[in-house]
Amino acid sequence: MVSRRPDAIFHPQFFADDGSLWYPQAYMLGWFRALFHPQTGYFQTLPRLTAALALLVPLRYAPLLENVIAIGLQVLPVNILLSERCRGYGSLELRAVLAAIYIALPNSYEVDASMVNAQWHVALIACLILFGTKPRTLAWRIFDFSLALVFGLTGPFVILLLPLGLIFWYVRRERWTLVLSTVLAVCAVVQAGAIWMTSSSARPQMHLAPSASLFLQILAGHVYLGALLGMHGFEGQRLIVLITVAISATALIIYCLWKAPLEWKLLVVFCFLTLAAALKNPTVAPPQWPNLAKSPGIRYWFLPTLAFAWVLVWGAVGTRQRFVRAVSALGLITMCYGIVQDWRYPAFPNFGFRNYARRFAAAPAGAMFSIPVPPGGDWMMRITKHAPHCKTLPQGGIEQPPPDYAVAKSVWVTGWVFQDQQLRELTIYIDRGHPQPIPIAAHAAVAHIQKWTVMVDLSGQSPGRHEIEVRASCANGCAADIGTQVVNVVR
Repeated sequence: MVSRRPDAIFHPQFFADDGSLWYPQAYMLGWFRALFHPQTGYFQTLPRLTAALALLVPLRYAPLLENVIAIGLQVLPVNILLSERCRGYGSLELRAVLAAIYIALPNSYEVDASMVNAQWHVALIACLILFGTKPRTLAWRIFDFSLALVFGLTGPFVILLLPLGLIFWYVRRERWTLVLSTVLAVCAVVQAGAIWMTSSSARPQMHLAPSASLFLQILAGHVYLGALLGMHGFEGQRLIVLITVAISATALIIYCLWKAPLEWKLLVVFCFLTLAAALKNPTVAPPQWPNLAKSPGIRYWFLPTLAFAWVLVWGAVGTRQRFVRAVSALGLITMCYGIVQDWRYPAFPNFGFRNYARRFAAAPAGAMFSIPVPPGGDWMMRITKHAPHCKTLPQGGIEQPPPDYAVAKSVWVTGWVFQDQQLRELTIYIDRGHPQPIPIAAHAAVAHIQKWTVMVDLSGQSPGRHEIEVRASCANGCAADIGTQVVNVVR
């Protein structure tokens, strides 16, 4: 795992939400308070717990600790596959091949050594233990229960896995499966409640722009050919090739669902349910399906790509049908090309995190930092160093206007702050000047979030780009910047 992206160990940095959300919120809100805040509509317990652990070390070493935990979770399915818990999937030799393909899986760049996307590996672990044999020792039972609880309170996967767990229990009548399914049911209710309460604000509906051709590119290109030829294997492929691959691979999966053991069937169904859910409501910029079709190696392709690769293994050794075995063997031989192409993933761009961490350690209390984090662009880690009397700091953000929005005289600015901060006021700054205080009592509350809207007057500003900055002040005297946005003043 380390050899595929050695920079995760030797040049560690926060990635995406790890740096922009989980660690700053744990640091500024306090880890326990941050644990109970849903994000993008549901609870994200695993990355928040990891961020809490990262608070135990200096900022310089926090990304390394998170990456080590992410790699540990990424490796864990290998140990479970090779244990007696997964003997229902086949012989030890077959499971060893499954583990090897899992380690070398092409087209999985975004989930490799990444804490922000570790929930996809934890989802696989949850499947393996839920559809595995019952544990014989107390240690295994504690592991199963803890994993089910953390998995259920991390993302929406639990809503997809719960009915499959109940099906497995109904067929096999294993009492332990019912225990785990009960845990998942409680977590599913919690996650569904969070989604329902925050659906209007946390995860707005965007423009999907679906089409049959885009679905073909996603399924045949990113899932099937991504497994065989690597992240960029489908680029430039003709339509007839995509159609042939889609029909052949889907037929093989359907045959597996017909003939394979129950464990295989449920695992494959779960993996493709995650793909369906991702296509229904992805967190990408609109138009969403066109952007997905241009995104190789992302988290949404990981589980269905792995399921297809494992179906090839089952087809090659798990059935006596000669044609299926021949096609599956050809697919596995072709996959060797994709493994070689994608073994070493490109390192994340180096934004000098260590230098920022040194400056942060030497800075006085109250100093504010904006630290760029991969993948770059607008991804920033905004953090204010604690004053001795401030154990928590306000957190929030700006939702509108979008970057470089054209403004003539004034603009409506909207955003949010966490509701339980006991805020005293918000202050709007233009280029760090012209403060405009806003009384906090006028704001509306939705779930754990307080929304705010203000008209910002820019009539006195010169044409060009100007930065709008929002600062929140708490009743205890602690204050922090919670968001910045650049607008373009035109005349």
